Amino acid sequence: MAHFRRDITYSALDNELTPPLGRSAEVTPTMITLDQEHDDATNVIIHKVPQTKVGWTHIEDLDSFFTRMYRYYVRGGFYPMMMSDLFYLLQFIFIVWFSTFLVHCIDYPRLFRNDPNANRSEKLSLSDVIYSSSVCVNNISWTWWCLIVLCSFIWLMRLVISIYHLYYAYDTKLFYNNALKIKESDLAWVNWSTIQERVREAQPEHHMCVHKQEINELDIYHRILRFNNYMVAMVNKNLLPLQIRVPCIGDFHYLSRGLKWNLEFLLFYSPWSPWENCWQLRSAYKDNSKRMILARQLQRQILLLALVNLILSPLIQAWQILYFFFNYAELIKRSPGSLGLRTWSLYAKVTLRHFNELEHELRDRLNRAHKPATKYLASFNSPITTVLAKNIVFVSASVLGVLVVLSVYDEDVLTVEHVLTIITILGCILAGARALIGEEERLGGACTGPARGEELLVQVLGHVHYLPTAWRGRAHTKDVAAHFQHLFQFRAVYIVFELLSPLLCPLVLLSLRTRALDIVDFYRNFTVSVLGIGDVCSFAQLDIRRHGHPDWQIHGRNGNKTCNTQYNQGEVGKTELSLIAFSCRHPGWQPTELAQRQFLRSLRQSIHQAKPNLNGLNKTMLGSFIQQSIFGTNTPLPALLSYQPKQNYRLPDMDETSDEEEGGLSRSSAGLAGASSVLGASVFELGAVPELPDEVRDMSVSTLHLYDLQLAQARPNVSACCTNNCSERPRSSRWESGEDTPLLHRP
Repeated sequence: MAHFRRDITYSALDNELTPPLGRSAEVTPTMITLDQEHDDATNVIIHKVPQTKVGWTHIEDLDSFFTRMYRYYVRGGFYPMMMSDLFYLLQFIFIVWFSTFLVHCIDYPRLFRNDPNANRSEKLSLSDVIYSSSVCVNNISWTWWCLIVLCSFIWLMRLVISIYHLYYAYDTKLFYNNALKIKESDLAWVNWSTIQERVREAQPEHHMCVHKQEINELDIYHRILRFNNYMVAMVNKNLLPLQIRVPCIGDFHYLSRGLKWNLEFLLFYSPWSPWENCWQLRSAYKDNSKRMILARQLQRQILLLALVNLILSPLIQAWQILYFFFNYAELIKRSPGSLGLRTWSLYAKVTLRHFNELEHELRDRLNRAHKPATKYLASFNSPITTVLAKNIVFVSASVLGVLVVLSVYDEDVLTVEHVLTIITILGCILAGARALIGEEERLGGACTGPARGEELLVQVLGHVHYLPTAWRGRAHTKDVAAHFQHLFQFRAVYIVFELLSPLLCPLVLLSLRTRALDIVDFYRNFTVSVLGIGDVCSFAQLDIRRHGHPDWQIHGRNGNKTCNTQYNQGEVGKTELSLIAFSCRHPGWQPTELAQRQFLRSLRQSIHQAKPNLNGLNKTMLGSFIQQSIFGTNTPLPALLSYQPKQNYRLPDMDETSDEEEGGLSRSSAGLAGASSVLGASVFELGAVPELPDEVRDMSVSTLHLYDLQLAQARPNVSACCTNNCSERPRSSRWESGEDTPLLHRP
C-alpha cells in the first residue's frame, strides 16, 4: 500500500469540497510521493477537483465503501436493510421476553395436572395456568435478572451498530441514486455487472480512488474480498486446523458460524489483529526478524480468545438452543422431512470458493450443483437400508393414518392421553424414513453402478469446480462419497454442528496455537502491496507464474510451464480455476500479467482443438458433461450416434502476435480473458440448455476441459469416467492423499 507523508493533512479525504493540498496549491498542481520505501517512489499529481464534485471524492476507506455498496445491492436497498435490522432487534427482544415467560410465568404443575387432587375433567383456560404479572416478576431469580441485564446491554450495542450501518446505508443510497443513476425500485432488476460498469464510469468523474484515474473489476473485488481471499487461501493451504477426530467415528471437517467469526475476529478485525487498518498489514509482519516474537504474541491471543469462549460457552449454548428452536420448531412440525434435505456446509462454502468470488456468485454456483449433488449421494443408498426404510414407512403410515381418520371422525380422540405425542413422533419417523429411501430408479449390474457415480460427479464438478486427486476415477467408491458428505451434509447434521459450536470452538482455537508461526509466515510470504489497493493476498492476484501448479498448465505454443514449489502453489488448481471463473464472469476484463494472457489464450485454443467425437463422447469429463446436458443421463447409445450438431463451428480469427512482441497490453489482446466465450453454445451445442447462462456454460466447459488436461498429464492411463470393464479398473486399498490435504511447509 502506498503511504502518505504524515506531516500533510488531507481534509478532502473526508469528502470536503477542497481536494488534498487544494488550499495551498491553487495554481500549481502539487506532486506527492506515494511510496517512500523505495528509491523509485511513484509520484502522483493531485489536481483540484471542481466545486460541483461533492460527496464521493477521494474516499479514504474504499474497502468499507465498496463493501457497503455490495451489501446494499445484495440486501435489496435501504428500506429492506432498515426493516431487516428493525425486525432483528424486535426478534431479540421477543426471544428474551418469551424465554422469561416460559420459565417463570407458567404454572406447569397445574397445566400438566400433576397434582393428585386435580380434576382432570375440568377444562382449563389460559388465565388458570399463567401467573399474574406481579407473581411472575417475583418468581424471577437474581441470576435471571443478571442475564436480562446482559441481554439488554447486548441489545443496546446492536442498536448502536444498526444505526451506524443505516447512516452509511443512506449515503450508499444517495450514491446509487446520484452517481450510479440507479433507483432503489430498479435495484431488483439490475445485475452486479451493470453496477460495476456504472462504478467504473463514475470513477473519472468523482475520483473515488485518489491513486488511479480508472479502476477495473479486479480492483473492486480486491477491496470487497480482501479478508475473504486470505481466508480462502488459508483453507486451501490447509493452514487452519479444521479437522476434528472423534473416537469410533473418525475424522471430519468442522467449521461453524461461531468458529468462523472467532477466526475472522482473531486474524482480521480485532484491535490486536495483524492488520493496522482494513487495507494495510502491520509492518512487523513483513519483517522476517520478528516472526518468532509475533508468533508468541499470536499464541497468547489465541489462548485468551479460547478461554473467553470457554467461559461464555454456557450462555452461548443456551442462546444457540433457543435461537434454533424458535427458527426450526415450526418448520419441523410442518415438514419434518426438511431435516433430511441436504445443504452445503460452511466448510464447503469456504473450500469451494474461488479467489475473488462474491457471496452471491458462490451461492448461485452451489445452488446449481445442489440437484446433481443430491443425485450423486442418493446413488449410494444401501439396498438393505432402502428395504428397511420402506417397511418403516408402511407401518408408521398405517398407524398414523388410522389415528388421523379417528380424530377426523371424533375430535375427542385427541384428548386421549399421549395421542398427539404419538402422532407427532410417527410423523417424524415417517419423514426420516422417507429421507433414507433413494431414487426409485436404480441401475443394477457391477459396472453400471460405478459408471453412474462417475457421471453424476462430473455434473457436480461442472459447477463446484473441486476434484481432489484422491477422488479421480474413484467416484463410485464409498470413500469418496463419505468425504463428499462432509461438504454436502444433511440439514440435521448442520443444526447439530451449530449447537455444538460453543463446545468445539475452544478446542479448535487451542489447536490453532501450534499454527501461529505458520500464520505469521503466511502473512509475510503471501502479501503483496498494490498501488491504489493496499496489501492483498498474492493468491488473489491470480498470478499463474507465481502460484500456478505445474500439472495444471497448458502445454502449447503460448503456454509456459511453471516450476513453483508446493509452498507457493495453489492446491487443487485453485489459482487456475479462479482465473477462469473471473474471466468468464467478466469478459471485458484484461489481465495485466503475461502469464495470465498466455494461459487463457492456450486454454481457448485447446478447447477448440478438443471438440469431442460423438462416438467417444463419454471418455472425458467434458464429453460426459456435454452428453448429459444435451441428451440426459439415460439416453441410449443409438440416439447419441444419430445426433448431428445444428452447425459446424469454425475457429474464429485470433491474433497470432505473441505477447512478447506486443510490449504489453494492446488493442489486439482485448477479449483474451473470456477464454471460453461462446464456445459452450457454438462448439458443443450447449445452447440447447436454456437454463444455463452464457457465463455458466463457459465456466463449466473451461473448467472440465482443464480437468481433462490435468488428468491426462498427471495420470494418462486412468480414464476420468467408467468406460472400461470394472475388472480393468485399478484397485488400490490406500487412500491417496494427493492434494486433498496439502501440507503447508515453511520455506
